[in-house]
Amino acid sequence: MVVETKARFPEYRIFAQWRLIAAMLVMMYHYVHAAPHADVLVDWFENMNPLLDMFFVLSGFLIYERYRNRVLTRGDYAFFVLRRFSRLYPLHLVTLGFFVAVAVAAQAGLIHANGLGTRYDFGQLVPNLLLIQAWGFHDTLTFNFVSWSLSGEWFAYLLLPILAFMGLRFGPLGLLAVLAVTLSGLEWASRDAADFTQTWYDAKTWGAYRIFADFTFGAILFCIAERMPARFGSRPLAWLLLGLAVAGMHAGQGTYGSLAIIGIAIVFGAVAERDDPDESALTALIAPVTMLSYGIYMWHPVLETVFFSGVWKLFLGEPATAWFYAFMVLPMLATIIVAAASLRWFETPASRMIMTTGQRLGRRPSIA
Repeated sequence: MVVETKARFPEYRIFAQWRLIAAMLVMMYHYVHAAPHADVLVDWFENMNPLLDMFFVLSGFLIYERYRNRVLTRGDYAFFVLRRFSRLYPLHLVTLGFFVAVAVAAQAGLIHANGLGTRYDFGQLVPNLLLIQAWGFHDTLTFNFVSWSLSGEWFAYLLLPILAFMGLRFGPLGLLAVLAVTLSGLEWASRDAADFTQTWYDAKTWGAYRIFADFTFGAILFCIAERMPARFGSRPLAWLLLGLAVAGMHAGQGTYGSLAIIGIAIVFGAVAERDDPDESALTALIAPVTMLSYGIYMWHPVLETVFFSGVWKLFLGEPATAWFYAFMVLPMLATIIVAAASLRWFETPASRMIMTTGQRLGRRPSIA
């Protein structure tokens, strides 16, 4: 097994802030489903669906920058896969375990849970354990439903050598070719294939291919940013463009237009972060919170179940008043606290243990 050498990369604090915003919006979107008269709010949040793709575009940008030269040999690729597995899987496993416990308790008659034959379909437990639940094998999200995105990221990680080869061999044009082929397939699947009835940019149960397209777009944006001179970097412009993209989403400009503007914003932000690292007091103050986007994303369905299906319904009845919105602050704060505790006391130690074990198993005894 290859031991990773430390390399210095820009911290891209602006990207961490955007990822946190996206995670918070996803959490709020799912929480308001339980609100009285939620239709208007749900529609408002769904207009911002491209921000979810932005999350994966940023992942593609960062992963391609850091690993494009380090997945081309068997040892390097194995190390990369182990490293990403150690980051994703511990939290996936524990949150999946929570919903498996809910399903077992419901089947035993200890609690009431909707969706025993759909969301809590034990026939889909193995795909969830293998992180292939978003590869198009099933038409329903199961257990911790947000983990479809982990399945998609895992798919993109496994295919990273394709992007690395095409990018290093043919440059941005090679990556553009991969994106063009991927989008063509997605558009065909969205419109003509009998098995797929969603547009690709709404897909979740087959969202792995959507995420691979986002990853590829992120890799292309890195290639562009890498070639841009420092004078083109601007954080204020990046934020302005992101705001314009969000406004356009609500104005109905479409996914392609929104992602194009987001892509330009990413390039301006990346160049600024590369050539003028932001050391502002505000950035330093919120930095610990921006590290929690993954935990917030994965833990919020657990806290949603505890607070809305548990505390609210058991003690306060159905959400029929505006007090629901005041109550919603509690699970939001609890999610942030749990995410922080999880990162420090569970995810980080578990990741280190997996890395240490994997590297130990990967070493081969030398032959004298």
